[in-house]
Amino acid sequence: MSSGRRLWLVYLGGFLMAMHFALISYVNSSLLSQFVGNNTLSILYILGSLLAVASLLLALFLLRHYGNISAFLFFIALEILAIWGMGISTTAWVVVFLFIIQLALGSALYFWLDLCLEQETRTENTTGNKRGGLLTFSNLAWVISPLALTFLIGQNDFGRVYILAGLVLVILFFVVIFSFKNIKKISPVNTKIFSGFKLLWKEKDQLRIALVQFVLNFFYAWMVIFMPLLLNKEMGFGWDKIGLMFTIMLLPFLLFQWPAGFLADKKTGEKEILTIGFIIMAVATFLIPIISAPIFWIWAVVLFVTRIGASLVEIASESYFFKHVKEKDVGEISVFRMVRSFSYVLAPLIAIPVIYFSSYSTSFYFLAIFTLLGLLFIPKIDTR
Repeated sequence: MSSGRRLWLVYLGGFLMAMHFALISYVNSSLLSQFVGNNTLSILYILGSLLAVASLLLALFLLRHYGNISAFLFFIALEILAIWGMGISTTAWVVVFLFIIQLALGSALYFWLDLCLEQETRTENTTGNKRGGLLTFSNLAWVISPLALTFLIGQNDFGRVYILAGLVLVILFFVVIFSFKNIKKISPVNTKIFSGFKLLWKEKDQLRIALVQFVLNFFYAWMVIFMPLLLNKEMGFGWDKIGLMFTIMLLPFLLFQWPAGFLADKKTGEKEILTIGFIIMAVATFLIPIISAPIFWIWAVVLFVTRIGASLVEIASESYFFKHVKEKDVGEISVFRMVRSFSYVLAPLIAIPVIYFSSYSTSFYFLAIFTLLGLLFIPKIDTR
């Protein structure tokens, strides 16, 4: 199989995986809120994110002993069972247990995609472009999927969303079986996670870019968990409006990431893109608590601008990190992906007192200030 075709298969895998995540990510908190209170909701996200670290360790074990394809199929099958169970069950403890499992599997699934894409990145000056390509196809799914929510959710009945998300993964399962078997097996050299931590600690700019990812994923975690609750419970928007709003909100990931990846490779490097991105994120997020009326287009525009900044930070940080690693650096890549789990632990943990003493809306003042911390972690040495 040619290198070009293998790359397009990676893009297809990213699209299908992102579509299933996009369908459920913004409704998970609303589904769980039918069974648990706000504090318990935050604790569930913390538990799932802590378990994600264990799932990455399991992924490394399976990768060493059974190969990348078998490991990936195992995690896809577990994810299908978890989300179908969430969609069908009406028993609180079953939904809670399966949610924790589902949340834990996300890092391992994206870890696999990282390895496959690294295999197809031959030179550093194509990393931003190819990673921008993967993110663009993934973000196409994130833009399309919220539209489905406007048709699938009725009277806060989320079951059909989870059934559809599982069907998308079934397609991915068979794509992997019949197509990815021709991709050469990854031979991981450095799969020890503690050596990955040591390497990041020694490479200060790599450590800084991991902290940039932490701030970005903290922002995502806060938005994913609490923005749907703010729009639905405080502002009174129905899911027909929220689904369309989220589609508009996510358009910057589709519009800007591939061009920004090209700029990072050929023109500017990543530092300038990171700086602009964090400033846009913080300013737009600060506006959220100021909006007091449920006016659709005001909310859509402000959320759209937050994601202009986030899309720039995401592609610039991914491009910077993956220009400094190869597919054999499995330990370092796994640590980089663990950052997402750590952010999903800290965000809901901090949210418990913040929201208790304020509200969903005013908590976004805190998020805006926290986002500015990302400016402190921008690498000192650019890739250009």
